[in-house]
Amino acid sequence: MPIAIRVLYMLLFAVALWILMWVLAVTVIAQLLLTLLGGERQAELLRFSQGISSYMSQVVEFLTFLTDRPPFPFAAWPDRNPMQ
Repeated sequence: MPIAIRVLYMLLFAVALWILMWVLAVTVIAQLLLTLLGGERQAELLRFSQGISSYMSQVVEFLTFLTDRPPFPFAAWPDRNPMQ
């Protein structure tokens, strides 16, 4: 991939990572509140947060030149099972 294209992708993914940090913060607070109120973790939020954290990991790997493959939407969404 030419460096000029990579720089544009890096700018795009840096903005996406910043937005994802806020989404993750809201998810953390929601999971905490729902766990406190209901006494157990919410499976849907676990799956969502696992997907977001896996995607963020892919973005960071791309931004730090650990991989040359751009993450989603240029690759498949990371598919990992939530931690139990």
